[in-house]
Amino acid sequence: MLQSLTRILAMSACILLLAYNNAKAGADLYVMAEESTPPYAFVEHGIKKGIDHDIIVEAAKRMNIRVEIDMVPWIRMYKSIETGVCDAGSVFFHVKERESFAIFTNPPLHHSTYSVFIRNDSKLEYSSIESLYGKTIGVSRGYRLNNDFKEAVDRGFIQIEETNNISMNIRKVMAWRLDCMVANYDVTMLELSRAGLRGQLIALNPPLLERKPLHFVFSKAGRYGNNKEFIAKFESTLDAMKNDGTFKRIYDRYYAKQ
Repeated sequence: MLQSLTRILAMSACILLLAYNNAKAGADLYVMAEESTPPYAFVEHGIKKGIDHDIIVEAAKRMNIRVEIDMVPWIRMYKSIETGVCDAGSVFFHVKERESFAIFTNPPLHHSTYSVFIRNDSKLEYSSIESLYGKTIGVSRGYRLNNDFKEAVDRGFIQIEETNNISMNIRKVMAWRLDCMVANYDVTMLELSRAGLRGQLIALNPPLLERKPLHFVFSKAGRYGNNKEFIAKFESTLDAMKNDGTFKRIYDRYYAKQ
């Protein structure tokens, strides 16, 4: 039984790797983006879209290259950037230790704020990380929020439950299975609107993580890890798009729906 299970898992891993390699081989630029993060990257009626998605697609069009974007759980994207399974990833906070495996590009694709969300009838108040001591908090799997939060988790002051998507954490908070959740403000507000729960889950002030830039990154282990010319061309294309108003037009297309 164990040997059969091992063979099945090995075959599944090979099939997954083959699928990645096929996508990678068929595209000039193979990108992974975090799934289910509207308005940045998501699938609607079978169509991939979002602010980050549309910026990347437009940049590739201007560079006359074919891009393939797979939307996957964030932790899978993170590991794929580390190992070079994909050429690039969208998007990352610029954290020093990530420079060992990722090349951060500018300008950033967007800026985000991360907030503590509670039920509207919760008594939880938030003013600093100490306010969360003794609480069970939902976070997206693999996320690193800030040093204070990470240290509190490592020291056992805060318990976290990790999931692959924000909507699952929303359901857990609404069912009192979590004291609160920490998540991207824009993504969470859009998910709440879609679920008809806006106003039932509220963001506390101040944010846990103030507005910070998120960057498109190239994998140092990927095909363009040593191609400074290609990366410079990609960055200059993003610059041109920001300067000619394309970034703003894409932002407006999605933020107007919130």
